[in-house]
Amino acid sequence: MKETTRKIRKQNMKIYSLYRAISLDLLFYYAIEFLFITQVKHISPADFVLSSSFYAIFMIAMQIPASITIDRLGTRLCTILANAFNTLFIVLIMCCDNLATLIFAQFISSLCFSLKDISDSTLLQYSIPDSKHKGDIFSRLEGRGYKDYYLLNAVTSAISGFLYVVDPYLPMILALIFTLISTFISFAFEEIPNENQEKQTTKQYFQELMQGMKFIIKSDRLRSLFLYGGIAWGIFSLMKDYRASILVDIGTPEPIITIIAAIVGVASSTGSKVQIQFHNHFRNRTLSTILYMTTGAILIGGITGIIPFSFKFSLIIFTICFIIVHICKGISAVVTTRYLGNFADEKILTQIYAVNAMSRNVFRAIISFLGSYLLRITNTANSMVLIGILLLITTLGLTSYMKTRLGLKPEEYGENDIFNKQNT
Repeated sequence: MKETTRKIRKQNMKIYSLYRAISLDLLFYYAIEFLFITQVKHISPADFVLSSSFYAIFMIAMQIPASITIDRLGTRLCTILANAFNTLFIVLIMCCDNLATLIFAQFISSLCFSLKDISDSTLLQYSIPDSKHKGDIFSRLEGRGYKDYYLLNAVTSAISGFLYVVDPYLPMILALIFTLISTFISFAFEEIPNENQEKQTTKQYFQELMQGMKFIIKSDRLRSLFLYGGIAWGIFSLMKDYRASILVDIGTPEPIITIIAAIVGVASSTGSKVQIQFHNHFRNRTLSTILYMTTGAILIGGITGIIPFSFKFSLIIFTICFIIVHICKGISAVVTTRYLGNFADEKILTQIYAVNAMSRNVFRAIISFLGSYLLRITNTANSMVLIGILLLITTLGLTSYMKTRLGLKPEEYGENDIFNKQNT
């Protein structure tokens, strides 16, 4: 049994980074998403951002069911299902012709990522043997997957821009092909046998689930991470939409928009690559530094859009600002997942990831609704300035809150911050 488990762990870790590089998110799609939906499907920019809010709401509703599904069906099967839902999402977008269909497509996407956001990372956590180096191994494998995805996304983004000019549906077809490849690769994973797992009744399972949730909610450390993760994810998601919108506002040609998408993809890859060094340098100031860097880039980008600079100068400044945002995004994605997995065993890990996903999407919904409203009453540049000011105020308060709750030594945390079989 132990030898079988060892071989399965080794196999899962061997293919995980390759799998994440292809399946972390959609390839070929996001560089032309705004253009395809607003130009080909004739849906307004404000409604496009609004659909992101519905996606976030769907994600909130799906997190607990997703966590239960993963616990009952296993990480492997749920990873396969998630990729299948991603394939269906692309088909729906290609057939979309109104806001209602777009919202339904977002619902299907929420089915995908409510599972994927938990099952993929949990599968890796389960596959790494317990040791003092488990966090570093997780960061290395997860970081490599993120880095390679962002590089691949950069290349495919540049290609999709030129294909879009030839035929807007060509990038969509390629996106569909890669979701099918991701589904195929996910079949190669194996479930980790749990030698100590006892058969539970449904009543026992839900009692244990609620007990675990109570411990999670009581944790000052995790509450800080949930707040940070929600705010950061909401801002990064909104800036993805605002990036295309502000470039369209200044008259940027479609191929240039997708080239910039490729450039910021490389920036995200760079962030994922240097996340360990960034963490080692800033230590307990890592998360606050990410927020301050992101805030500064958003404010500078918004101000640049307000001042009547030349097209070339504005384009350069926008590109630099979004590079900074995406470097922060790449760093944040890996270190946050790592921090959430610290001091937690397999028994409660899916629940931690589920609550984190709920928090992220609560804030994403709020921030997306705000972003959509601002686009209805003013232009993208003014909206970015207002979002930047609000983020600065929020960051000041959140930094103060996190200071005494994160980055402590293990012995300085309370009993509600250490999650293991003894306290759950």
